Amino acid sequence: MQHDETGQSFDLSNILDASHENKWVAIAPDYSRVIAAADTLRGLMQVVKEQPAIFHRVVPNNVSFAPTSGAA
Repeated sequence: MQHDETGQSFDLSNILDASHENKWVAIAPDYSRVIAAADTLRGLMQVVKEQPAIFHRVVPNNVSFAPTSGAA
């Protein structure tokens, strides 16, 4: 689940699929669709230009992400 600035949650599995794994994606501000996808953030920004979008890195489906503080 992804949450916007108001706290509303969105299920990105409705718009993301296996073709988006290991890619940067630009998502419409209303979370309704993927605008574009690219291998690099720079490449994605060149495609999207000034269009309003939410940028997101899609990790592989079999990987979990848990941020750490870096302290041991």
